[in-house]
Amino acid sequence: MTALTSEQIKEIADTIDCGFVCHWNIKNNRLIFIPNDEGFDPAYNDAWDEDIKELKTNSSEYKEIEKPDSTESFRFMEDFTDELPDNTRIKVTLIEALNKRKPFREFKYEIDNSGDYRQLWFDFKNQKMIEYVKDRIDYIIKYETD
Repeated sequence: MTALTSEQIKEIADTIDCGFVCHWNIKNNRLIFIPNDEGFDPAYNDAWDEDIKELKTNSSEYKEIEKPDSTESFRFMEDFTDELPDNTRIKVTLIEALNKRKPFREFKYEIDNSGDYRQLWFDFKNQKMIEYVKDRIDYIIKYETD
């Protein structure tokens, strides 16, 4: 098994963040991306027919890397908020958003209307996604391979 390149890790992070599931071939590092079940209409799967066939034919060689679950995603938002300077309006606003009934929607609304902090959030989240993918790969190598 050869190591994935930093470009491949970034590609996985970016693509799973867009709602795809990554299927990683642990023997040759081939990556196949298929939409997750939420956004996948089987009636329109022609674009993924060859990839789905490959996954079925060689299923033992592929390991899935999915997007972080809601608990992990919430932790990303908390970590970002924690890193903001104390006693700033945006920090207070984001803490309040995270404590509301629909924290993901509230956080998104506030960050989308926060000026420069919006790009800071995207950069931060991108880095967290890369770290998440690296951790997931390490876990797969340690526990899910022969």
